Amino acid sequence: MSSDLKLDKELKDDAEIRNLWLESIHIRDQQQIFKKTNEFYDFIIVGAGTAGCVLARELIYNIPNINILVLEAGPPNTQVNDIMRSPCGFPSVYRTSETDWGYSTEDQKMPSIVDPTKEVLNKGMPYARGKVIGGCSTINAMVYTRGQKADYDLWAAQGPEYKIWDYDHCLEAFKAVENNERKSPDEEFKKYHGFNGLLNVQDSSDDNYDILKDIYKIAKNLGIPYNNDFNGVRQNGVGEHQYTMKDGKRFSLADGYLTDALKKVETYPPSKPFEIGSPHGLSDDAAKFVAVNVKSFAHMLNIIWNEEKKDENVAIGVKYFYDGRVHESFIAPKGEVIICGGAINSPQILMLSGIGPKNNLEENNIKVRKELPVGRNLLEHPSCCVSAKVSVPNCTSASQLHYSSNGYELGMFYKSDIDGKIPSQEHFLDERPNIQFYANTVKLGLAIAEPGKNEILTLLSVLNLPSSVGHLELRSSNPFIHPKIFLNLYEKPDDLYNMMSSLKLSREILKQPPLSTVWGVKEIGFDTDKEMSDEDWEQYIRKVSITSSHPCGTVKMAPESQGGCINHRLQVYGTKNLRVVDASIFPTIPAGNLNAPTAMVAWKASRLIEEDYKNKA
Repeated sequence: MSSDLKLDKELKDDAEIRNLWLESIHIRDQQQIFKKTNEFYDFIIVGAGTAGCVLARELIYNIPNINILVLEAGPPNTQVNDIMRSPCGFPSVYRTSETDWGYSTEDQKMPSIVDPTKEVLNKGMPYARGKVIGGCSTINAMVYTRGQKADYDLWAAQGPEYKIWDYDHCLEAFKAVENNERKSPDEEFKKYHGFNGLLNVQDSSDDNYDILKDIYKIAKNLGIPYNNDFNGVRQNGVGEHQYTMKDGKRFSLADGYLTDALKKVETYPPSKPFEIGSPHGLSDDAAKFVAVNVKSFAHMLNIIWNEEKKDENVAIGVKYFYDGRVHESFIAPKGEVIICGGAINSPQILMLSGIGPKNNLEENNIKVRKELPVGRNLLEHPSCCVSAKVSVPNCTSASQLHYSSNGYELGMFYKSDIDGKIPSQEHFLDERPNIQFYANTVKLGLAIAEPGKNEILTLLSVLNLPSSVGHLELRSSNPFIHPKIFLNLYEKPDDLYNMMSSLKLSREILKQPPLSTVWGVKEIGFDTDKEMSDEDWEQYIRKVSITSSHPCGTVKMAPESQGGCINHRLQVYGTKNLRVVDASIFPTIPAGNLNAPTAMVAWKASRLIEEDYKNKA
C-alpha cells in the first residue's frame, strides 16, 4: 500500500471513530445524566504552563479562603512520564502530538539584506509550544538562564510605575522561585540565587561527552573567560549551564508548584456543609472548597463579558470545550480571569474575545471591544548552527546514551561583531553579550539530512538580542484553528551580520586542535576550497536557521501610548477583572532561555494580584 493510500485510510478510520464518539456524547446529552451547573471560582487561570503553575500555588497559599480553577488544553504530564522525565529523551518529548500544539510559522519573502534588489525566502517551520501540564517546562531543554541585568532595567525604564520590574525587584522573585542545589556555593553565588523555592535547579551531571570537554580548552586558548554562573554578576564567558532538574531528571514547574498547590484542600467556613450537586456554587448558606481544581483537555474558547455593562468590558468568566461539551465557569465577586496561555495562545484568546487589532478582528467577524496591538511585538531568538562529522567512533549521543544529559551542557556567551567578522578578544570580554552558544551532540541543521548513524558535533549559535520583530494574527474566528505566525527573522541587517559573525567563530573553533586533529572533525555543508561571500552566508543562514521556540512580547507590558496591551500590574487596558501573566507580557526579550523569566513574572504577578484582591471592597 502506498504512503498516500495508507494515510487516507488512517484519516478515514480516525473520522469514523470520532463520529462514534460524537454519537455517544449526543446520546448522553439527550439523557441529561449530568446536568450543567454554574461553577464559580475566585480565580480562573487559563493555562497550566510555567506561569499558571506558579500562580496557582502562590495564590492558594497567600490569599485566605479562595478557590481556583486551572484550565489546560493538553494532557497531564504523567501521560508522557517516561520521555518527559528523562533528559536524554528531550528531543523526543519536544515535539510530539501528545504534548505540542503543532504550530508552524508562515513562509515569508523579503528583500535580501546583502543585495536588496534580490528576494529571499524564510521558509515556514515547526514552532514547538508545550500543550501539557507544566507547559514548556515539561518539554523544554531544561536550561536555567535568566538573561541580563540590563534586560530588566529596560523594562523598568518605561516609566516611574515600572520601577517594580527593574533588575533588583526581579532578582528577588528569581531567588524566591529557585531551589538551587549547587554544592558548596561561594558567597558571590549566594547573592544571586535562592535555596528555598519550589523550582529545583542543579548543575549538569559529570556524565558529559569528552569531545565537549575539549571545547573548553579551545575557548580558553581563544581568550574567552571562564564563567561558573551565567546568572550571576556577569553572563559572558564559557562554562556549563545549570538545569531545572532534580536527581538527574527533569523538574518542571508542575512538579514544584502545581503539585504543592494541589495539596491544599479545605472547606470554608468549616462548620457549614457544601451544596450537594453544586459544590462550586455561590451561596452564602453553603461552604466552599478552598482548593485548586485542574481540568486537562480543556480548550479555551473565549472570555465571557458582562453584557449588562454596555460601556465597560468586565470579564465575568470563561467558555471552554471539555469532555465533548461547551462549559462555562464564572468568577466570584473580587475574582479575576488570568490568561496564562503563552505568547501564542494568550493573544489568540484575547483576539477571539474582542481585544486586539481592529482590522484583523473585523475581517474575522469578531466584535471589537477594545482595540489594542495584541499579537504585535512577537520576539524570538533565531538560532543557526555549524555541524561536523566526527571521525572517532562511539563518542557522541549517536552511539552512546548519557541518561542525565540533553547534550547542551557546554555554554558560551559572547558579543558578536556587528560587521559580520570573527569576534575579537574585546567582544569576548563585553559584559552585554548577544550570542548564546551551545556545543552539543544533537543532530541539527544540515546534519539531519546526513544518511547513516554518524557521530555529529553541532555548534549552535542563538541570537539573544535580536532587532527584528514579528507578529501573529487570527486566521479564523474558529478557536481550534491556529493563528498565522510571522517571525520576520533576519529582517534587520544587524541580526544577519551578528549571526554571520558567530558562525564564522564556530568554523574557527572546528579548525582548532584537538577537534581538527584527535577528533578529526569535518564540516558539513561548506566548500572548504571556496571563500564564503556575504551573499553565501545569507543563503546559508536562511536555509539552516531554526527558532529557539522562545516567543514572547505579543501582549506587551508598556504604556498604552507606547504600544502596550497591559499595564505595569499586568491588567489588560480597557477591561476589568482580566490579566495576562506569561512570556507574552515581556516588553523586550531577555538574553537567555525564557522559562526562568516566565516563572519570575508569575511570582511577581501573584503579589500584585494579592494586593489588589485585599484592596477590593
